[in-house]
Amino acid sequence: MTVPPLVGDPAAPAGAALLGSDRVELPLPPALAALGRLDRLGLPYGAVAGLGGSAAFLLAPGTAELVPGLLCWLGWGEELRLGLRAVRAARVPQPRGAESFPPHPERRPRRPAVWLRAGAGGPALNLGSPDLLRLLDCLADACARDLMGLAPAP
Repeated sequence: MTVPPLVGDPAAPAGAALLGSDRVELPLPPALAALGRLDRLGLPYGAVAGLGGSAAFLLAPGTAELVPGLLCWLGWGEELRLGLRAVRAARVPQPRGAESFPPHPERRPRRPAVWLRAGAGGPALNLGSPDLLRLLDCLADACARDLMGLAPAP
């Protein structure tokens, strides 16, 4: 069995970390605006990968399942259609010895994932971190501002 790369390891391919991590995905423009704000405020947010026109903020395992409820609790319900979506890690068991064979070409991502921030601010956020709520609120705010055509928050 292969060990997934450490989340946020800049030497590890971002695509592999995406498959092995829960994450919040959103369009790239509001994600970049949120990254700038998070950096200015000095808030931790874990690793962030870019994939084409979207970005993925990596979370600790088991966190994605509760993200929709947390967003609703923060006042950012699904009815707002912000473009945020929580994705659970791909947990596909491999048969013994499967790691020695290359993956099928049709199962590879079409676009390579790249690190936007590799391991920024420490490990991936989990449900025990108060910074998770700050992150989700910042991401939702950036998506709402983008949808309304407003400038990013200072």
